[in-house]
Amino acid sequence: MKTLWTDGPIFTMDVEGAIVEAVLVENGKIIQVGTKDELQHLADQIHSLQGAAMYPGFVDSHIHLIGHGEKLAYLDLSTFTSIQTIVTEVAKRVKKGEWYVAEGWNDNKLIEGHPITCKDLNEMKETPIVLKRICRHVLVANAKAMELAGITKDTPNPVGGIIGKDEYGNLNGLFYDEAQQLITSHIPAVTSDYLHHVIQASVADLQSKGLTGVHTEDMAYYGPYTVPLEAYRRTIGTNFRIHLLRHHEVFEQMQGEESADFIEFGAMKIFIDGSLGGHTALLSEDYSDSPGNRGVAVHDSEKLENLVKLARKYNENIAVHVIGDNAVRIILDLIEKHPVPNGKKDRLIHVNVLSEDLINRMAKLPIVLDIQPMFVPSDFPWVIDRIGDERLTWAYAWKTLLDKGFDCSGGSDSPIELADPLLGMDAAANNVYLPKQELTAFEAISLFTTGSAKAIGKEHVRGKIMIGYDADFTIVDQLLTKDTFASSKIIQTIVNGEIVFSRKK
Repeated sequence: MKTLWTDGPIFTMDVEGAIVEAVLVENGKIIQVGTKDELQHLADQIHSLQGAAMYPGFVDSHIHLIGHGEKLAYLDLSTFTSIQTIVTEVAKRVKKGEWYVAEGWNDNKLIEGHPITCKDLNEMKETPIVLKRICRHVLVANAKAMELAGITKDTPNPVGGIIGKDEYGNLNGLFYDEAQQLITSHIPAVTSDYLHHVIQASVADLQSKGLTGVHTEDMAYYGPYTVPLEAYRRTIGTNFRIHLLRHHEVFEQMQGEESADFIEFGAMKIFIDGSLGGHTALLSEDYSDSPGNRGVAVHDSEKLENLVKLARKYNENIAVHVIGDNAVRIILDLIEKHPVPNGKKDRLIHVNVLSEDLINRMAKLPIVLDIQPMFVPSDFPWVIDRIGDERLTWAYAWKTLLDKGFDCSGGSDSPIELADPLLGMDAAANNVYLPKQELTAFEAISLFTTGSAKAIGKEHVRGKIMIGYDADFTIVDQLLTKDTFASSKIIQTIVNGEIVFSRKK
């Protein structure tokens, strides 16, 4: 059946300002674009946009889809501004003897001005409690959780992580980066049935936000990779597109898995460093507010090089979490030494803190930059204290990177930030903290359309409204501009030519 979409501005995103009157779709593909008069006689049915604006389907290029679904059911700690309130709300929900997990606390927004510690959770002695920081690079565990995990003040720091202690050398309950696994490995494993329901809820919520697909990384956190993968295969039909990055711990195990039309397998995911909020992002100079501290390396140099070599052995690219400038330098050294296979591009995720030298090196390599515009309203103004004014010149430098010709994709990093692409576009286009880095409306929309397609080498079939492209569309109640991003509403979301979300009138 041939379906015509018309009666509203249809932005192809091929070039800025390109608009067509009508789009003809058949079997999930765009078969014609043009005027209503020339196409309507070819259609079996017509969908009127009724003046609403159509764009290529929005895609979040960096999200943790299962984590986003869990956050819908979790107590969201990011909404609280005091430790006492968090403790009170957690206490209402814990069940004696059962592990309790929540996430989102942010010490930069807490009136106490410091992280939660195990002392704050002392009253809940019978229940193991884990509260993850908003960045997911730090967690706090209470005494019961540490007891069950066998952690004492004599437990050594693992490679790539730090076990937090107070000024007297006693455990304070904080676990940084790889040290988190000392605690989380003792949380009872989830089932595929549980993940099925979480994924279902997550996808429905993301569709309501205008997303037609995501790039996510969930394969190494829920027991054997087969558990989340089975849940994805049970849940995802033809109504959402999933691009799965493969965590380095399961990358080789997953080599026998075949991609399908709506569940694809992508690059090897590697973490180099942590977060600026947790003082664990790798910087080339000391943190401005923590002299002597330059962050935490997740891997030693030998292991990191072996991971890159393993990806290359299987003719694959890498997708690398790099927030600090020293983390970027480390991975560029390895990419230059072990080039990406012909026809593919490596992905650098976040790239919050850069330098002119690093940007010049990056420009010579086949890479895509995966950026998160929502980090700006989330990280400012406290991040200025972390890195100082001098480093701001090359920090969160989205406009500079686009002007230098880099392919940039847009993601939310949900559940760390909000998964609403319209808010991400608004953050990219309206940057009160770094006005020189503001993007145009077209550039902001491109991050979540053409940019996300380029990040996975699908720019010839996704991200635009053109003949031969996938019939994935996002319909919005008004034209998207710098002034309307935050106030616009999603009317419909279309995947594979079918309506998967429609706003109730």
